[in-house]
Amino acid sequence: MEPAHKNPNFTTDRPVAVLMVFLAAVVFGYFSLGRLPVTLMPEMSYPTLTVRTAYPGAAPEEVENDISRQIEEQLGVVSGLNEISSISRAGVSDVVLEFMWGTSMVDAIQNTLEKLDTVRLPRGAEKPLLLHYDPSLDPVMELSLSSASDMDEESAASASMEVQAMVENASARRLRRIGELQVKRALEPIKGVAAARVRGGLEEEIHVLIDATKLQRANLSISQVINRLSAENINAAGGRIREGEAEYMIRTINEYKDLEEIKDTIVYRRDGREIRLKDLAQVVYGQRDREMLTHTNGGESVQIDVYKEADSNMIAVAELIKTAVGSIKDGRRKSIAGKLFEEENVMLQVVADRSIFIDNSINEVKSTAIAGGLLAIVVLLVFLRDLRTTSIIAVSIPISIFVTFAPLNILGVSLNIMSLGGLAMGIGMLVDSSIVVLESIYRCREEGDSMREAAIRGTKEVRGAVIASTLTSVCVFFPMVFVEGMAGQVFGDLGLTVVTSLLASLIVAVWFIPMLASRSGIKLKNGSTMVSHPLSDLTGRISPATFVLRFVLPVLGLLVMSSVIACLTAMGMNYWSSDPNPENAIKYSSLMWSVATIWAQIGFIPLVIAVSKTRISEPQPVVMTLSELWHSIHAFQKAFNQRNFVFYLLLPYQLLRLPLSMGLELIGLNLIWIVRLFAGISYLALKVIGFLRGLFERSSESDDIKEEQTFYVKLLRWSLAHPPVILLLAVACVFLTWLVGRGLQSELLPEVHQSEFTFEVALPVGTPLDETVAALDRVESEILKRKAALQIETLLVMYGFDTTNMKSSDEGEHSAKFKVLLQPSGKPKETENRVIAALRSLFEQVPDLNMRVTRPVLFSSKKPVVVQINGEDLDELKGFSDETNLILSKSSELADVEPTLRSGAPEVQISYDRHQIMRHGLNINAVASQVRDMVKGAEATRLNRRDRRVPIMVRLSEQDREEVGDIGKLIINPGRGTPLPLNAIADMSVGEGPSEIRRIDGKRVALVQANIGGGSLGASVAAVQSLLNEKMIWPDYMDFVITGQNQEWKRSRSSLYLALGLSVFLVFVIMASQFESLIQPFIIMFTIPMAFVGTVVGLKILNMNLSVVVFLGLIMLAGIVVNNAIVLVDYTNTLRGRGMALEPSIVKACHVRLRPILMTTATTVLGLFPMALGLGDGAEIRTPMAITVICGLLTSTFLTLLIIPTIYYILGRAGERFFQAPDTTESV
Repeated sequence: MEPAHKNPNFTTDRPVAVLMVFLAAVVFGYFSLGRLPVTLMPEMSYPTLTVRTAYPGAAPEEVENDISRQIEEQLGVVSGLNEISSISRAGVSDVVLEFMWGTSMVDAIQNTLEKLDTVRLPRGAEKPLLLHYDPSLDPVMELSLSSASDMDEESAASASMEVQAMVENASARRLRRIGELQVKRALEPIKGVAAARVRGGLEEEIHVLIDATKLQRANLSISQVINRLSAENINAAGGRIREGEAEYMIRTINEYKDLEEIKDTIVYRRDGREIRLKDLAQVVYGQRDREMLTHTNGGESVQIDVYKEADSNMIAVAELIKTAVGSIKDGRRKSIAGKLFEEENVMLQVVADRSIFIDNSINEVKSTAIAGGLLAIVVLLVFLRDLRTTSIIAVSIPISIFVTFAPLNILGVSLNIMSLGGLAMGIGMLVDSSIVVLESIYRCREEGDSMREAAIRGTKEVRGAVIASTLTSVCVFFPMVFVEGMAGQVFGDLGLTVVTSLLASLIVAVWFIPMLASRSGIKLKNGSTMVSHPLSDLTGRISPATFVLRFVLPVLGLLVMSSVIACLTAMGMNYWSSDPNPENAIKYSSLMWSVATIWAQIGFIPLVIAVSKTRISEPQPVVMTLSELWHSIHAFQKAFNQRNFVFYLLLPYQLLRLPLSMGLELIGLNLIWIVRLFAGISYLALKVIGFLRGLFERSSESDDIKEEQTFYVKLLRWSLAHPPVILLLAVACVFLTWLVGRGLQSELLPEVHQSEFTFEVALPVGTPLDETVAALDRVESEILKRKAALQIETLLVMYGFDTTNMKSSDEGEHSAKFKVLLQPSGKPKETENRVIAALRSLFEQVPDLNMRVTRPVLFSSKKPVVVQINGEDLDELKGFSDETNLILSKSSELADVEPTLRSGAPEVQISYDRHQIMRHGLNINAVASQVRDMVKGAEATRLNRRDRRVPIMVRLSEQDREEVGDIGKLIINPGRGTPLPLNAIADMSVGEGPSEIRRIDGKRVALVQANIGGGSLGASVAAVQSLLNEKMIWPDYMDFVITGQNQEWKRSRSSLYLALGLSVFLVFVIMASQFESLIQPFIIMFTIPMAFVGTVVGLKILNMNLSVVVFLGLIMLAGIVVNNAIVLVDYTNTLRGRGMALEPSIVKACHVRLRPILMTTATTVLGLFPMALGLGDGAEIRTPMAITVICGLLTSTFLTLLIIPTIYYILGRAGERFFQAPDTTESV
């Protein structure tokens, strides 16, 4: 064999180049970190499109027949479509297209637009809008604008109702105007801000209220008035002319300047007489009909929602917004809030900041990652007992992390709780490859190689094994591409982060660690320059003298002195209670203190002697050192017990009569119990140390002899002698996994608590806005009274509906939203549940109120439980829907049960007589348009006022449209001789239609939706299934199906099962390639069910549900747990290749590889431990995954140490030909 020093090696021969390469990678990673956008969750492309079409004045059934069906027929053939559904409400149609996950939404939008162009809609229907829902488009911040000084209480009490209303309306208009013209315009130029949307207040309008009688006398129609106003208010270009060298633009400027010009508009000229607008109507400055009212902490306000740009950093944008907004205490030019407060006397404040939760969540993930890394380093230090060696291995953690950020930036991954969670998950595994490489290098160094030769040969010998073990952990994430539904998108970033970080750690292990090891100056114990014995098969030996002097003596000294002082204090108190003579206490106090001090020092003599007699010529395991020190302490305790009468003769009380004496007296009795507790813990520690000593200890004199005496070897030999028992244990574990696993409850994803929730409440459809406010005002007042007790920070209330809302169309004047933001709490889940229960009881006192609780959407926008009732007849659907609602409302597993098919708003239904229409030369469309213009009104034009355009609305005065009977008196043939009222050509009736009509895949359905009550998603679905099957009789032509998040869970679960199976298969492929065997990977695969038993038992004990997060932990676990078995099988093959028999090779391999297995397990477990604690915001997503890996890894590790050797032994006895190891005597 050619000497190693003649082989050129870039890693060892070019250390500066290697250092520069990794330094460059770290620098690029550092700058990439600054470029990564910060978001709460990964960017998710929801495969859902909504086609919204307005059809003003149409009832739900008309909308269904004329709009929804037409659109469904055309869009039902769009490629990639999974489900098409529609919601037909009064005046609006929503057709929802749900595509398969993974569908290109760009192509889907393009195909949908092409199909929409072919849809023929009726006259009166507006152009369809195509909406794409994206939860990342939720506002990053919400601001509140309120008046600083409204009418005081005394003035309000003396003012009339009309005056108060005028003042309130003027204030609401002013707030809206300030919000749109000042706040909105100041926020939108901020870098990263996409838009600011103003809600609430009153929008300015000019009302032209026409007197129906005067209009009839003038023989005019309302459409003539509208057209005339539009024609008179004009500002148009007229072209250009050239005169000489100058060029002039021609403009027609004839815009209205004020209300007087509008009033003086000539509407019609007849017989030399001019009919002006003021002769027919009253022109007033007012506001648009209020459809929404917003309150902030009880006071009327205007809310400004601020949206960020798609690729901007949410936290950075929020900081810029908060800096710009400032506070009312800031000066005139310092901030928006300060300027508005001084100039306009209004208050602008931030009431909801979504970036706070994101910042806290990300900081918590960073903290858990750092804590996990530090714990992993501490484990290394405890095992290696050498700071230099620990530093070499620990350096792989920060380098691997920084190198990871560069590919994440290239792949477009943001910093979110998933990507950072991937770093935290893998933090304990980043050192595994480095440990194996450094151990191999040191072993080569012991065999006589130089530092350079050891680095080259040691790395070369384990390079294949390190690559294979890393690939088993990495390959399990490749099948995630087959995961459908939300899980595939949510956890894609986590998988990418784990893969890139582990691959980076592999590169560090095979390139950077050998370079450091070749320059680290590791020295051998047979030379005079020996400084440490850091690694000896990772047994963790250390010089006892160093360990005692630096660690043990200071701790023991503190404990012993504390114990002595506690005993003295207690004895002094006992003496004082038996002999209260002060003279006796004074007489003996000085003597007692002196003797006690001397005795405390003498008590250390046996300990010092024991330490001095400890052999330090040969390093010993720490557990042996601790055991010998324990015997020294035990000897000291025995001597103390023999002389304890001395302490009963002393009186310390008077000596401690200084100011400190009272404190010592009070805590004396507590300290004596602490001493007793310490004694009990010490006794338990002695037993544990004895067990560990027997488990781990190996003697330098004769490893083979000592090996026979260890507990683990004895247990292993017993297992090999009784393989049926071990196989029965394995079968029992599998059965336990099945038994416990089938009883686990399920959920799609854990609910994330952000100290924020919303009560969405609704009164019967058709309830006017003022009645809605009146009905819920008492609830709002009661919440504000209990605000401090309930730890509520802000209460935002929105009565009515937002016409610009693109997410939902089921709101109206009958609905309201109570958004509650809680104060920061260490237990957000408990606080939320307590507040929700308290508020729920308040809302339940309001009659005829439907309510549901919603939280900020992170993942699925669907309700947890949705019962879909299929049928065709609306009356039957409503009957079964109401009965289902009644049954489910009584179930404790559900909350906020509500049907979607409810009674609609009362409506005046006009049925035209076609014969009469034709007889009078009219058409239905023209008549309907006139009725709409007279009742609802129409925008004729707009008035320019400074920097805003105010709409001019024309309609009949309120007294002409107050009652239903007034509608029938409307003249619908003005200018045609004999006036013809509406009731002469049409029949009018007051009726009530459905609130909405839903269709799914072309069939009518009714939905009953509910939140989860006290259980889980699985328990709730099972309860619903049981109740509806037992208590309802379904006809043959009707049935029900449970959808919602349950449907998404089923879809994700089936694809996750597939991903888990493919992950296990890939692990098998890599191991088979490594061992060139099909049987040995089969043996190693037994570790996976051994891991699953720990996971299901851990989830059951900790009362955690089976979710997508847990499945991802199981997939990760499949790639991690096999590494321990690989170590055992690989070394067993090596020993058998050296000629050792089957059983001795198994025992030897298990004994030698025990410590490396425990060490790598400890680093991984402790690296995940901070994440498993569930601390901080967003912990609900991280904790189940960490618990899954920790519990599975622990059980797999301990069961692997017995079951894998036993199975290897059984199969080895059955056929030696399957276990032929390579013919080599070198260590792996």
